[in-house]
Amino acid sequence: MPYPCTALAVALSIIALAAPAAADTAMPANMVYLRNLDPSIQQDIRYAGAHNFTGSPLDGYNAAQCVLSADAAKALVRVQANLVKQGYALKVFDCYRPSRAVAHMGRFANSPGDPAKAEFYPRVNKQDFWRLGYVAKVSNHSRGAAVDVTLIGPQALPAQTWNASTPAVDCAAGYGKRLPDGGLDMGTGFDCFDELSHTDSPRISEVARQNRQRLTTAMHKEGFSGYAGEWWHFTYSRNPVKAKPMDFPIEPLP
Repeated sequence: MPYPCTALAVALSIIALAAPAAADTAMPANMVYLRNLDPSIQQDIRYAGAHNFTGSPLDGYNAAQCVLSADAAKALVRVQANLVKQGYALKVFDCYRPSRAVAHMGRFANSPGDPAKAEFYPRVNKQDFWRLGYVAKVSNHSRGAAVDVTLIGPQALPAQTWNASTPAVDCAAGYGKRLPDGGLDMGTGFDCFDELSHTDSPRISEVARQNRQRLTTAMHKEGFSGYAGEWWHFTYSRNPVKAKPMDFPIEPLP
């Protein structure tokens, strides 16, 4: 016997709730590859490989490419142009981050094992990542509005290629002791979960303080707001797109 209309509606609702939500697969039209706009901005997309605080590539990073909202990407290109006039330039470590990668970070923080602790968080327990503000359950990276970036210039040590056999050195060790990433001395390495990474830390050298200020000033001029807990993290806040967190994977540049 056919379902009455009300019973059919209830049955369909139950099926809809039980079925998993379809994951985003296509990059939205308002998102762009930074390399298409300015290939001079260096990229070292850490979560596409194993050299990050989890010790493994994150879900959704199928390519080491910086993807951002068009407005944020254009603003970053302007930052680069202004810095080049001063003899400096940018290097990005992370841009758009799929929501599945954010979830991956959360699973890591709640699972046993610390493969990269000696480098990235030697003085922090990973169960405290959320409390200390080093990871978030919802990230502006997933809205295409945030970027993790450092400053490069003539005084920077050349980047050293990392591989699985590279000795782990505390990310808060002195400049020249920790693994060189090609950037200027910023007081710590990228993704260093430590108080020295706080933007206004009084414990860093005067050189590192000046480099952080130069980067912050250049980013603020074009509409990026910094984050007090991480000197490398900036969110584009000028006419931002009110986007929901996205989950499409980062694919190789077409």
